[in-house]
Amino acid sequence: MGLEEVVIIALCAWRLTALISYEDGPLRIFRRLRAAMGVQHNDAGEPVMWPSGLITDAISCPWCLGGYCAAASWGFWQISEEAVVVFAAWTILIAIERWNHHAR
Repeated sequence: MGLEEVVIIALCAWRLTALISYEDGPLRIFRRLRAAMGVQHNDAGEPVMWPSGLITDAISCPWCLGGYCAAASWGFWQISEEAVVVFAAWTILIAIERWNHHAR
């Protein structure tokens, strides 16, 4: 595996980590999933209170969750490189938008 593949898998892993841990996601699906597990969000949709539990403890820490998402992204890479590339591209688009938005 070369550096290009590692970067693509890492970008995919970051995207998955952010979605699961603290972003709303399309149609607020990840926010709803967290809320169903008892996570409380503020008015901006950010998680502010996590109940203690095996799954909620694992997803409340992006650094911890990132390791699991990196392993999952590598597994997805073995099945469909294209799917991982789409998530990596999504990450780059978000980074560009955030940079562009904050540059104003």
